[in-house]
Amino acid sequence: MRWFFASLAVLAAASLLCAQEQMNVQQLADFVRSELALHPGNDKQVANYIKKLHLTEKLTDKTILDLEAQGAGPKTVQALQELRDQTANLKPPTKDATYSPATAPDNSLTTGPATASLGAKAPPIPPPDSVTQQKILGMMKEYALQYTENLPNFICTEATRQYIDPNGGDAYRSLGFLLSRIGYHEGQEENRIYSINGKLQDMDMRNAKIHGGAVSTGEFGSMMRAIFEPSSQAEFGWDHWATLRGRRMAVFNYFIDSGHSEYSISYGSGEGDQQRIITAYSGLIYADPNTGEIDRIKFQARDIPKSFPVNKAEETLDYDQVDISGNPFILPLVATLYMVAGRENSKNEIQFGNYRKFEAGSTIFYGDSKVTMDPTPPPPLPASKTEERPASESKPTANPFGMPTVPPPPPGVKPPQ
Repeated sequence: MRWFFASLAVLAAASLLCAQEQMNVQQLADFVRSELALHPGNDKQVANYIKKLHLTEKLTDKTILDLEAQGAGPKTVQALQELRDQTANLKPPTKDATYSPATAPDNSLTTGPATASLGAKAPPIPPPDSVTQQKILGMMKEYALQYTENLPNFICTEATRQYIDPNGGDAYRSLGFLLSRIGYHEGQEENRIYSINGKLQDMDMRNAKIHGGAVSTGEFGSMMRAIFEPSSQAEFGWDHWATLRGRRMAVFNYFIDSGHSEYSISYGSGEGDQQRIITAYSGLIYADPNTGEIDRIKFQARDIPKSFPVNKAEETLDYDQVDISGNPFILPLVATLYMVAGRENSKNEIQFGNYRKFEAGSTIFYGDSKVTMDPTPPPPLPASKTEERPASESKPTANPFGMPTVPPPPPGVKPPQ
C-alpha cells in the first residue's frame, strides 16, 4: 500500500515577462504565468525574484490558488504566501487577475437539500460476545487473504477529483480532475491516466506527481490483505454495529505498529526531491457478519515524524457489488483520501466504474486516434451509496449476532440473492 503527496501543481500557460521591483497583483500574475510558459523549470528562480518584490495591492489566497492551479511550483507558492502575509493590510485589487476554470467552485458535489426529521432514537444493538466476535474476524481474515485470488481479469475507469484548502481548513476549491483506465490481469494492476482536466493524456499513474496532488495505490486488494497478513500482527477490537448501503455491518477497529507495517507515504516537490517513510496505521473495517465480506476500510497514518512534510494521511475505501459479464463481484466503488502538508489540506474523491471483462488483446493505452475516450468525469455518487447509518434493534434481523447460516461464497464473489 502506498500513498504519494506531491506539492500541488497543474500545467498551464500565460503572458509577458515583467521585471520591476514594484508591482500590482495583475503584473505579478502576468509575470508568474509568463515564466511558466517560457521557462517552466524555473521554480527556484521565480521564487527568489518574488521575494524581492513590493506589491501595491493585497495578494489574496484566491490568487495564489489560481496561480498554483496554472502551474506555479512549490517554492513559488511559498514565496507568494509570504508576500500575501506582507500585504495583508493593503486594499485588494478591483478585479480578479487570475480566474481559472480549474479552480472555479465545484458544485458537482451537491446532491440535494438536507432533510431532517424528529423521532425517538432506537436503542443500540449490544455487541456480540467474544466467541462470536472471533468467528466473525476469522471469516473476515479468510475473505481478505483470498480476495485477489477470486477477482476476474477486468478493466475499469477511475475518476479522481482533486481539492485543496491552502489555509488548513475545509473550504476546499477544485484543482481539477484525473481520469485513468485500470487494467487488472492475473493479479497485476496497471493504471494509466488518459485525461487531465479534460485534456487527453497517456501517462502511467506512477508518474502522476508530474501533475501533482495526492495519489494512492492498493485499492484492488493489497490494502485489505496487508491488514490481515500474519506478518502485520494487527490488533483487532470490536467497535460497533452499522448500516451501510442498507445492510447490517459488523465494525472492528485495528492497529498495526510501524515495525510490522507495509504502509508508506512519499512526498516530493520535484524530480530528485522525494522523501519516504513507513508509519504505523489504524482504522476501521466494516464486514458482513454472515459471510466476512468486507465492504469498507478506513486507514489513518499514526506517529508521523514531525520532521516529515506530511502531517496527516487517511483514506476511506468502499467496495460494492459489480457485474462483469453477467457475474457479480465485490470491487472498489469509491474512495476519499485526505492529506495535510504544512498549512495545506488536500482531498481526493476517487470513483471507480465502467467495469468490464479484460479479454485477450485488451489494451489500456490510448495513443491510437481511433480510440474515443470521454474526457469528462462521471457524476458523483448519491450520498446513500456512502453514508453510514446507525444500526438499531428497530431494524429486525433473523440473525442479529452475525453467525453464518449458510456457507459463505468465495471472497470477492457476491452471494446469490
